[in-house]
Amino acid sequence: MPHSLRAKLSGLRYKGILEDKDYKRLCKALDNENVLDKIRDEIKDARLNQINDETEKAVNYGLNTALEIIEKYTK
Repeated sequence: MPHSLRAKLSGLRYKGILEDKDYKRLCKALDNENVLDKIRDEIKDARLNQINDETEKAVNYGLNTALEIIEKYTK
């Protein structure tokens, strides 16, 4: 998370506008903001280029379904 955003959250906590538990929750959420992007990239890399048998088709279908679910919740 950018330092300036962490500093602003810290200031709100210092002023009593933000409780400690909320501050920690927000910092954790912002630090993990790009996790889905990393997961999406790994799934895209794992998809099979050539599908030869039914098992590979099933794996590819599962990976595509996972990508669709991630896209659904990140938009």
